[in-house]
Amino acid sequence: MRTREESLNSFIKLVDELIASKYLFANSKVFEVTTAINSSKLLSDIFNYFSDGYDFQSALIDSFVQRGDEKYFILPERNTDVLAFVYSLLKEINYKNLQLTDLLDFFDPHKNYDVAYKNFAETVLLPFKSYVYQIGIQMINSTQTREELIATQKPVEEEPLGYDDGQKMVEDAVEKVGSYENSLATLVRLLDLERLSVKDSRISQADVSELTYVIDLFEEKIREKDKEKIKLIYLAYLYAVRPFKKLKTNIKRITEILIEEEVI
Repeated sequence: MRTREESLNSFIKLVDELIASKYLFANSKVFEVTTAINSSKLLSDIFNYFSDGYDFQSALIDSFVQRGDEKYFILPERNTDVLAFVYSLLKEINYKNLQLTDLLDFFDPHKNYDVAYKNFAETVLLPFKSYVYQIGIQMINSTQTREELIATQKPVEEEPLGYDDGQKMVEDAVEKVGSYENSLATLVRLLDLERLSVKDSRISQADVSELTYVIDLFEEKIREKDKEKIKLIYLAYLYAVRPFKKLKTNIKRITEILIEEEVI
């Protein structure tokens, strides 16, 4: 019997292979990922918890956006929704209810499937993998006794747990991941929307380039997770967008999140 850690690491490896795949071979990789989930108690507990009651059809409409001839994708804001959404998406692809090539149209306007799949992997699969790993590690650590930690040669096996035990483990793991990580992930997605807004605006190309540069720098500092640097680049962005009164931005929501996390 595999240990919980082996089960998680095997899953992460399969997701990495899916990320590195070409779109022509992706369906077989999706099958391997979904099979790994179904064969692991740890992973099943995680995904059953997050997908229970999740409105995937509404999320599809909200995430795959089409306005006229323009198509683009918006990842759900909350990490918990990302986990449920991508899990549901992979299941539907595996069951042939969704065609991957139809989805890829939303990831490259020129319909270059190689480019589109790379964008899909970076935008959808990478954050999904990261959050599953965080939750999985927290669940593994929370169930190791002192004796098990000392006797590392005797790994913890994937012993069956009752539904309530598994649910409680997931809830505890989600809480321990921390709101700060979730808030940073939300900020990154809001900045993606900022880029779209700037790109679609009627401001000059020079202004588009300048604002895009500041947004990219903002995202870079967010990923570094240094509160002081985030505060400085936030003030720079606030100053940069202020002259453009008609520009639709998420600056209010960004400000609220930074206040909640005591960054500003």
